[in-house]
Amino acid sequence: MDRRVAVATETYDFSGRFELGPLLVSPVHVRIEQLRPIIAAHRHSNVSYEIHYTHRGRGTVTVAGATYDVGPGMLYVTGPGVVHMQVSDPADPVIEYCLYLNCRPIAHPPGDPMLLFAQTLFWIGRDDSTVFRLLDRLVEENRHSQCDSREMSETLLREILIQLARLYRREAGARAQTPPLLTRDSFMPILEDAFFYRYRTLTLGELAGLLNLSVRQTQRLLLAHFGKTFSQKLTEARMAAAAQFLENTRLSVTEISERLGFSSIEHFSAAFRRQMGLSPRAYRKQMSHPGGDAD
Repeated sequence: MDRRVAVATETYDFSGRFELGPLLVSPVHVRIEQLRPIIAAHRHSNVSYEIHYTHRGRGTVTVAGATYDVGPGMLYVTGPGVVHMQVSDPADPVIEYCLYLNCRPIAHPPGDPMLLFAQTLFWIGRDDSTVFRLLDRLVEENRHSQCDSREMSETLLREILIQLARLYRREAGARAQTPPLLTRDSFMPILEDAFFYRYRTLTLGELAGLLNLSVRQTQRLLLAHFGKTFSQKLTEARMAAAAQFLENTRLSVTEISERLGFSSIEHFSAAFRRQMGLSPRAYRKQMSHPGGDAD
């Protein structure tokens, strides 16, 4: 298979929640996707965890300022509030399994092994294929859903978390501490996904539909959580992606403008200058990217 051929994204959503020892787990979705060249720096809510497994391809992940190479068989987990950015090699793009879930302790029994999962905000290491096999079975179970797929999915999810806790105990690289104690918010995964993955075409009406709220309720929600209007939040998401494209790719300013969904390069350049204080070309030159004189 030519690794440069785009792979269709598969996403399977979960409903319900379950207890695992002292944890209350609310799985959100499992996804297989070929990563875009740049996944801009971002972080998730105070109860959110992402489990990333690199199936094919190569790239890097930058976590809290430290950059790690990723390739086939690499596994890493980002927990609450951890800022991370992913770069996929355009010549050998990363194809990854990503499991996204919410998790919070509901008890704190001393020495309970499952608390280690909730308290580890970042872990990276090589999988011995155990977690991959479980992720692959989870996808397959939901790809060909049956009447008992929900029960089987829960069983597989439990096994994945138990295996991760075992890896944390066995391998170096875990950064464990108590996650920030903030109010749990069921809307956060939807908001994060919408601005992070759909910034090119997202509308306020579409976001309201995803949240099952009215447009006015959605506007209030954005102001309450981010102190920003929909337009401000969408521009912020687009400009964060633009900065990563300018720093880490040879795409021309015109190509970046088109990828971000702007109607013209002039509109994009004006928006970037307002947000960043520099024109796109000046920003690229300042960051000393090798492709800085593109376009």
